[in-house]
Amino acid sequence: MISLDVTATGLRVRFTGADLAAACSAGLDVPYARVVGARVMTRADAVASSPHVPCPGVWWPGRLRVGAWGIGERRQLWGARGGPYVVVVYLSGRPFHRLVVEVEEPRRTQRRIEAALLHSKTTGPRESLRRLSERGDDGAVTDPSVPP
Repeated sequence: MISLDVTATGLRVRFTGADLAAACSAGLDVPYARVVGARVMTRADAVASSPHVPCPGVWWPGRLRVGAWGIGERRQLWGARGGPYVVVVYLSGRPFHRLVVEVEEPRRTQRRIEAALLHSKTTGPRESLRRLSERGDDGAVTDPSVPP
């Protein structure tokens, strides 16, 4: 099973059961500081704009696409079964630039993500995009010339 939860601090993607084994990952927690935006896409359009190499991941055409896809800056985390629509969340930084998740109500989920993202931007501390891009996987600033 694949789940996408909108929390007070960010997004949580979780894999359980067979999807856990296929993804080789329990999931990912993403703070709103890394979320650029979200949209609903057809599964076919999302697949067409995605890398075609699983690293690690499992693919069964038209039925299953779970795990990490691509390498480097285009790497994406997928959790989709055979549904026609997916929620695509664009991220800054690493390890993923995009999350693609199939949920029961994609349009409602996308609206919830956008509302929570807007709320986090108006109430949270502000940082420049340059500073965010200099953060490592653990959220720490990786460039020693940039003050914390």
